[in-house]
Amino acid sequence: MQSPTKILVGMILIMPLQMVFANQISSNTYDDTCVKEALATLPAETTLQELRQLCLTTKGVLAQKKSPIEKRIQSDRLSQFDQFSIQAYNPNYILFGSYNFAGTNEKPYANTTFSGDEFFEPIEAKFQISLKAPIADNILGWGDHWFLGYTNRSFWQSYNSHISSPFRETNHQPEGWVSFDNDWKIAGWKNRLIDVGLVHESNGQTSSLSRSWNRVYLRFLFEKENSAFSFKPWIRIPENRSDDDNPDITHYMGKSELNYYTKYTDHNLRMTVRNNLDFEDNKGALELGYTYPIHRNLNFYAQWFYGYGESLIDYNYRNNTLSIGVQVGNLY
Repeated sequence: MQSPTKILVGMILIMPLQMVFANQISSNTYDDTCVKEALATLPAETTLQELRQLCLTTKGVLAQKKSPIEKRIQSDRLSQFDQFSIQAYNPNYILFGSYNFAGTNEKPYANTTFSGDEFFEPIEAKFQISLKAPIADNILGWGDHWFLGYTNRSFWQSYNSHISSPFRETNHQPEGWVSFDNDWKIAGWKNRLIDVGLVHESNGQTSSLSRSWNRVYLRFLFEKENSAFSFKPWIRIPENRSDDDNPDITHYMGKSELNYYTKYTDHNLRMTVRNNLDFEDNKGALELGYTYPIHRNLNFYAQWFYGYGESLIDYNYRNNTLSIGVQVGNLY
């Protein structure tokens, strides 16, 4: 229960806040739920202008009518004033059983890792940890929000006692991007954000096991009711041919990625598609994900991946993997 002093301070702050918003009410209304949450969580030095930017909605829609994407954006914005704010980025999960029907790709390891009768098992564990941190806001004055992020995806031969259960592959993906607020509408879909970013991805290996690439990308996030999709085209930053561990990676990984998300009651679905658009030698990938809540922020998670590039070491090897485990948070 809040103290009487805190309630009184909140009332005193809300009154001038309503006056600040008064001139905007004819076309926009503020989200009173957001204001109450902000007063309880934001630091004392937060200005009314900052609070207004956080809680003024573009169409006067109350919090309970907002899309899942809009709710997540608002939650991230509220927490960005904490100097130690760390937020979820891509899905965070651990898949206890991940079975590859295509068999494991042992070719890259043939001359470096194995000896005798050693081999990888087709079943392993897989997990992903993905976080982001807001580092700056509105530097350009264009509604810009600056982020740093890191994603770790690991493939663990946890059930392989023949070779002491090693990590088969670990991919590291640090990146930075600037995100711009937007409200374009195309065929009923609202373009909520436009991101411009730079990303490095590598597996931290050397010699014949080394895989890496650098990209510049755009990302357009669209939403409509309980669904959303993002389109992410990229350009690979060229490397010296003598230093390039995987010169044909774009042929297998493609030049863009499409993500589609939808929510129906407690069921969450996600689809990721990549394709090189080369109809003579077509390569790409399809990933389907499904979550259902178990307890609080913990969800049952099932994932199917088919195609190229599930991991960097397998970028030119076709996988067919079915995985089951748990995910923290939802698929948005």
